[in-house]
Amino acid sequence: PPPHGHHPPPMPIYFSGPGGPEYGAPPPHPSPGEPPASQIEGQPGSDSQGEQKVNGRPLSQTKRAEQNRKAQRAFRERRDQHVKALESRSQLLDAALASADEANRRWEECRALNDRLRDDITHLREE
Repeated sequence: PPPHGHHPPPMPIYFSGPGGPEYGAPPPHPSPGEPPASQIEGQPGSDSQGEQKVNGRPLSQTKRAEQNRKAQRAFRERRDQHVKALESRSQLLDAALASADEANRRWEECRALNDRLRDDITHLREE
């Protein structure tokens, strides 16, 4: 067991839906024939040791940050679409509930009228 107060890092959650991989999806891998970003020469920000930097960050971190921003934006868009779908469904269910309540009210009126008519028939037969 881990020492008291120390927990292993949480496992990422992976799932796919119609919109593709969602929260925690692993980043796409480079193509097999494509060299890692650190091996590409002649790009701006390269220093004398061959390490490429953009704004003082290694290129891979910059790409990762951009990838994270895009993934977060896509997640927010999917979440917003899901919320809108739930709101629409809620409105439809509210309308169905109101319709069912109205049908129940009318059924109760008919039942009460039927009971009164039966009583009237019974009284007329007694005369």
